Amino acid sequence: MPNVPENKMRQDLAQTEGVISYKGVGEGKVHICVRIDEIPGRKYIKPALIAFRVKESGDLALEDEANGGAGLQSPEDVQAQSAAKQHLSEMERILNKMIRDANLLLKNADLIKNDEAEFHKQSEEMNAACRWWPMMHIIVLLVMGFTQANHVLQFFKSKHMI
Repeated sequence: MPNVPENKMRQDLAQTEGVISYKGVGEGKVHICVRIDEIPGRKYIKPALIAFRVKESGDLALEDEANGGAGLQSPEDVQAQSAAKQHLSEMERILNKMIRDANLLLKNADLIKNDEAEFHKQSEEMNAACRWWPMMHIIVLLVMGFTQANHVLQFFKSKHMI
């Protein structure tokens, strides 16, 4: 296991917007952890939208030049290359976000299409059931009326009133 220096930094932000600068030593991953503390008296934590923009400052190219890695380039060229690299990485980030958004839209469209098909099927079944319901009501009412009329006639005949 290589001996990697441990670079830790903790910073609390009091405002809703801010900038945090961090200069790491060596190569490796940067882990960013965000925590929203509970507000006393609230039962649930309110959801928050958090956005990050991580960008390289370009100091690495200047350090390489100081170490003799790019001795033939002028500082203006190094700065222009760093700006172009930063612009391209920003464009890649925007393009990747657009691709993710397009994929999300396609997935949502598929889900909505499936939900719409299920709703249509359910409404067709309900429509078919609604067609037969009034007919069944009329048949039940006719049978009940006929049965009651027969019982009334049988009652009056048994009492010899008719």
